[in-house]
Amino acid sequence: MTITVAAFPFDIRLAQVESNKRQVLDVIQKCGEVGVQLLVLPEKWTTSFVVEYSRELRRESEDALNEVHAAAAAVDLIVVGSAAGGDGDKPENVAHLLGAAGNLRPYSKRMLFSPTGEGRQVERGVSQPVAVETAIGRIMPVVCYDLRFPEICREALYQQADILVCCAQWPTPRVQLFELLSRARAAENQVFTISCNRSGTAALDGTQPMTFPESALIINPLGEVSARCDDGSLLISEIDLEMANKVRTQVPISRDLRKAGLWPNHD
Repeated sequence: MTITVAAFPFDIRLAQVESNKRQVLDVIQKCGEVGVQLLVLPEKWTTSFVVEYSRELRRESEDALNEVHAAAAAVDLIVVGSAAGGDGDKPENVAHLLGAAGNLRPYSKRMLFSPTGEGRQVERGVSQPVAVETAIGRIMPVVCYDLRFPEICREALYQQADILVCCAQWPTPRVQLFELLSRARAAENQVFTISCNRSGTAALDGTQPMTFPESALIINPLGEVSARCDDGSLLISEIDLEMANKVRTQVPISRDLRKAGLWPNHD
């Protein structure tokens, strides 16, 4: 099955939910006009990284997600990103699937980025990521720093995901590593991977500004970059999901993991 996918590595305005939402709604309209079925957004696209999340800001962010859900559903589009969520005193960094897949929150970021003190801003998720069944395949979201940890992303292979999505705010000085790890996760799990970064400048710890590379990547199950953008624009491309089945047949790592006794017991 060939599907049309997109990623939008836009400049997220700090705590300006309305401005950020408007950019996303405009892109959803464009995606609807050209038949995009999956749109990937950056990490924390509603607010960016806020040192302290007021209840009002959290409600505004959730309202924006619901509005985006309705707009995406109207054009049969799935939107994947992350935003502050949960019911605790501190929010979690929660991945979402909106629109045609439903209004879902399947995973909270487990690996919090300690160099910028992310754990002071949000609570850690405690579960592994989940592959969500949709009309265009099984989609598994992870969030930014999760990409460094094969223990997290390996669930894409164990759960036979069709698409691994990484929503990120990964700064320019480490952009080569962002691409390297995205390609590695795609190849080792034999899965299409869409990694969406962001543009602009932000202080993720509230003090030290970082610049971001305006980049998004679409990577095939061989670890090859099949499409990219490096200018903050909307990236649109087609992927043939059947390729993953061919790669998994040619190099049957799932079978060989089982033979070696390394497949997890929950299978």
